[in-house]
Amino acid sequence: MVKEELGELNKDSFVTLLSKLIGESKYVQNNPPELIPEEDRIVHHVRDVLLPLSTTTGGGPLIVNHITYKPNRGNLIVEYPGTEPNKVVSFVGMHMDVVTANPEEWDFDPFALSINGDKLLGRGTTDCLGHVALVTELMKTLGQTKPKLKSTVVAVFIACEENSSIQGVGVEELAKDGYLDKLKNGPLYWIDSADKQPSIGTGGMIPWHLHVTGKLFHSGLPNQVLKLNFNCYVYF
Repeated sequence: MVKEELGELNKDSFVTLLSKLIGESKYVQNNPPELIPEEDRIVHHVRDVLLPLSTTTGGGPLIVNHITYKPNRGNLIVEYPGTEPNKVVSFVGMHMDVVTANPEEWDFDPFALSINGDKLLGRGTTDCLGHVALVTELMKTLGQTKPKLKSTVVAVFIACEENSSIQGVGVEELAKDGYLDKLKNGPLYWIDSADKQPSIGTGGMIPWHLHVTGKLFHSGLPNQVLKLNFNCYVYF
């Protein structure tokens, strides 16, 4: 079982990484033109964890790709290769920017991780730096344990989710340039949060191809065969 091979989440490692990420939250607030995030600050911490287990350094199987369209505003795609080339499972949407926080309105420093019992407090713990840390730990564990999986596991950490006034930065550019094409070959989980409470999923999409054969009608020509092809999507 994959779960048995991977084991439980290493809480100390997770909290250590999350603390570093929350420590950058002041600089990844997304509210242009006053606040333009520097997502590469988050990328650097994630790369520090994963590069020692990557093909880049020769230390492991992870493929780490840092893709940048604007200065200091990178995206990161991390792959753990499976044994079957056309099978994939992906985790997408862990965004590295946050909404703004006014320290005067908080009872604690929003730009530093605070621990109160079993609660982790700080700007981005839920939306979405906590998810960044969690999926980073997943990919690290895959790189360490090297389980034999049929499906390639892909993690896509993205820039510029919280504000769309500046275009050409994040996931839309990755899709346009084909970086996400292979993700169509398997389930894709969008990892984000709709609220402050735990969220399993906030949306999804099911694609299918519809072929129709028949006769034209109404004002058409009934002696001609109608052949239509549709690419259909259902969003939920």
